[in-house]
Amino acid sequence: MAATTARLAPLREQRSLLDLSAGPSVLLGAAMAALTLTLAVKGRIYGFDFHGGAWTAGRDVLAGRSPYAAPDPVKLLAAGNSYIPPPLLAVLCIPLSLLPFVPAVVVWGTACTAALVLALRVLGVRDLRVYGLALTSFPFVATIGLGQPDGLLALGVALAWRYRSSWRGAAAVGTVVALKLLAWPLLAWFLATKRFKQAAVAAAVAAAELSGSWALIGFKGLSQYRHLLEADATAFQVRSHSVVAATLRLGTTPHVARLLAIAVALAVAAIVVRLAGDRDLGAFTAALAFGLLASPIMWTHYLVILFVPLAVAHRRAGAAWLATIAYWISPLEPPPHVWKVVFVLALTAALSVLAAGPALRRPRARRPARAGTRTAWLPFGS
Repeated sequence: MAATTARLAPLREQRSLLDLSAGPSVLLGAAMAALTLTLAVKGRIYGFDFHGGAWTAGRDVLAGRSPYAAPDPVKLLAAGNSYIPPPLLAVLCIPLSLLPFVPAVVVWGTACTAALVLALRVLGVRDLRVYGLALTSFPFVATIGLGQPDGLLALGVALAWRYRSSWRGAAAVGTVVALKLLAWPLLAWFLATKRFKQAAVAAAVAAAELSGSWALIGFKGLSQYRHLLEADATAFQVRSHSVVAATLRLGTTPHVARLLAIAVALAVAAIVVRLAGDRDLGAFTAALAFGLLASPIMWTHYLVILFVPLAVAHRRAGAAWLATIAYWISPLEPPPHVWKVVFVLALTAALSVLAAGPALRRPRARRPARAGTRTAWLPFGS
């Protein structure tokens, strides 16, 4: 028993250090978040994407106009914030489009913040430090500063996991896919875990919401939508933190870069599944990671959805959550150096593995069956 206690001591000290560092880390993140958002407001770029995107698109839909720009990479790059998602997001933002921009973006940011908080709550997180680390992480601060819907998407993904064996989870997946097409691998997650009914319901919900929202604008822009996505990728892929951006900066052609992105995404997804302590969570995390890494464009704010499986596997503020602070190393887009792109990609891959609840984690200790039984265990995880 003495030997076992001695072996456990360093691990307990390590856990204590992690616990002690979580609070100061939240304060550090809060300071950086406050500075970033203050500079965004002073620079008149707060809510930049929301202004040119969902807010303006809501007005276009209300007026019966297409919210989409011409599929021209040069014009898209010049505008910088054209509306690109499927029309469903614009439809949902119609009420906000009736407000002046400033109150609209404040309501939008508040709703997205509340959505992320609710997502963590739905997943059973009770450690307030986890909330602090998530809300002050650079991906979420970028979401708020730009006016992106990633907090709402995280809530949808959390509901998909929470109710994964019912029609409610399927409906959540369908809605998330209709809002953000790169979430389509969640349909494959249902298939991989033999939830065929849920996969069918999710596909039907996505199809209904996509077709319904397109119908509201008379299907304007639908025939050119594929070309718009390609033009958007051409304009912005090298400016993001994607695998495509990294490989293009290293001298590959766009075609090779796209193929390498798919290969990297498949490799990371395979590693996540292989090391996952839970098959279901592994497939879920792998689906999200594949969608992120295979995308030609991966803005840092996209990574908020990765907090969902991270919260499932780690409900306390341990090493996995503390690692999210490192996203502050590359807060600029386009990133000034290729190594920062590679760093963000490596960190995303590592967090994907940790989010799957890797098999490296030890089970909880069991009380010995009888006196004198030696029970050696290693507490790990958060």
